[in-house]
Amino acid sequence: MTKDLLATTFALALTLPAAALAQDAMDADGDGMVTMTEFQDAMPDAEAGTFSQADTDGDGALSADEIATAQEAGTLPSDG
Repeated sequence: MTKDLLATTFALALTLPAAALAQDAMDADGDGMVTMTEFQDAMPDAEAGTFSQADTDGDGALSADEIATAQEAGTLPSDG
């Protein structure tokens, strides 16, 4: 169990900085959330539906957690 916890913590530690960087790169107004417009401006070649797929809580904005989850799932690139 300790080994699993350590592995999970390590994986999370590697993922969160990438998500934060991606969020910072996309968050044009600096409010901590990435709107559909900001997403489209930052990723104009993204397929239709990518934003909606990443917006798991359906609030119309991507949080750092949603970005990290989408990167882990391969929905968003890990380099932002």
